Amino acid sequence: MSLRYFESPRDGKMIRGSMHVTEPQNGTWFVFCHGFTGQRMGPGYLFVKIARDLAEAGFCSMRFDFTGSGESDGLFADMNVTTMKSDLVNVTEYLKQKYCPSRIILLGHSFGGMIAAFCAKQIGASGVVLLSPVGDPTGLIRRRKSLIESGTNSDGYYENGPHEMSIGFLDSLLGIDPVESLCSEFRGNLLLIQGDKDESISVEESGRYVKQARVSGITAGHHIVNGADHNFSKVPFVKMLCRTIRKWAQEHFK
Repeated sequence: MSLRYFESPRDGKMIRGSMHVTEPQNGTWFVFCHGFTGQRMGPGYLFVKIARDLAEAGFCSMRFDFTGSGESDGLFADMNVTTMKSDLVNVTEYLKQKYCPSRIILLGHSFGGMIAAFCAKQIGASGVVLLSPVGDPTGLIRRRKSLIESGTNSDGYYENGPHEMSIGFLDSLLGIDPVESLCSEFRGNLLLIQGDKDESISVEESGRYVKQARVSGITAGHHIVNGADHNFSKVPFVKMLCRTIRKWAQEHFK
């Protein structure tokens, strides 16, 4: 297994990322999508740990920073649902041109899970793994009511912790439904993992994906992790994630 770095330009901005490459290089690839305010290593290096475990099982993986996040170009304030979808499509096109993967599996955490759900059909993904995914975009606006009510700063941005956030980001959440998008268009395999102590996304919210997927005839695995928070921030949770994702991948894509 080798660790490689890549850059892919989109609309004048450079997207940067990392790849765990193993043999066969043209086999099944996982593409990781980080969450809102996140970056390609994942919370507590979660994505790195999962990628290394998958490499041991013979799966390659790609992790990248959305523009405006991590080491990719751009400002966080310019990021929205549209730019994130464009970034994901861009890096998967780069992957297809360079490695000709036999299959692509999208793995998204939180907000990144929602983006993966929106793009699965367009990318031609064979599988989707959702970790604590956003299933109700307008709920994000409700949960940030106090932030919105506090108004914008002198530069016209809302302040979300250390990040400046634009009204355009909030507008991009209106009138969209990632659950409907995924389940009406995607016909691959779905795996959803959710902690029952998640402080950001409820079991009910993420569970909409599985419920609708099964109605639509999509094969969907659903794992509720007792005691796990939004970021699966304890060693037993991380080990469980690695085992579950690896087993699922070996059953469906080997």
